[in-house]
Amino acid sequence: MIHAWTIVDRVTRRWGLLALACTLSHALPASGEPTFATPTLYLSGDTLLVDLRVDSLFSRRTSDAIASGMTTSIAYEFEVAPIGPGRTIQKTLSMRLDHDIWEGRYEIFRRGTTSDSLVTTDLGEANRYCSTFNRTPIGTIPEVSAPFVFRIRSTVNPISPEQEVKTRRWLNLLERGSVLELFFSFEPKGDRQDWVELARFSRDDLPTEVVDPEPQAESDEP
Repeated sequence: MIHAWTIVDRVTRRWGLLALACTLSHALPASGEPTFATPTLYLSGDTLLVDLRVDSLFSRRTSDAIASGMTTSIAYEFEVAPIGPGRTIQKTLSMRLDHDIWEGRYEIFRRGTTSDSLVTTDLGEANRYCSTFNRTPIGTIPEVSAPFVFRIRSTVNPISPEQEVKTRRWLNLLERGSVLELFFSFEPKGDRQDWVELARFSRDDLPTEVVDPEPQAESDEP
């Protein structure tokens, strides 16, 4: 009798988890689409730089995940492709946003050409940090007359890739092949957007950043 009730309990628990997974998969709101402002493109030597602002980066689901203290990973992919033959320039910039709900603090780590970070208690400041680019280097633009297309896409994942791998390993060890694995198959993936074309340009049309030379130190010699 005990064995029979144990089987009933396991089946009931598994079907309960399955029902919860199905409910969550239908109850979660659709992800929002971020919008990109018109970028400012210019050259510093042969390097293409961009100033850009992103609006509505976080969907409602992601905002709720951040509010709950879940780690969120953000990735931007930039692409500069020649119209015609030529090499496509690609650049990826990634961020990780941690929300310490006990301290009311947001910490963001940005990884790209250079690493940077921000610690703040202001959600608006954290959002702007994740959504604003100033003098961001994209790559070296060759001296050709052919026009280029500048594209971007973003991916926002409420669970970092590291967490997802650890969670799946834990589930496999806990109950291999059970409905728990099925539960996570219902988990919505990151909000990855399609490529968005933001500009078409020729190298000769781009303004060049003027860098003022550093003043030389005055000599004490007469």
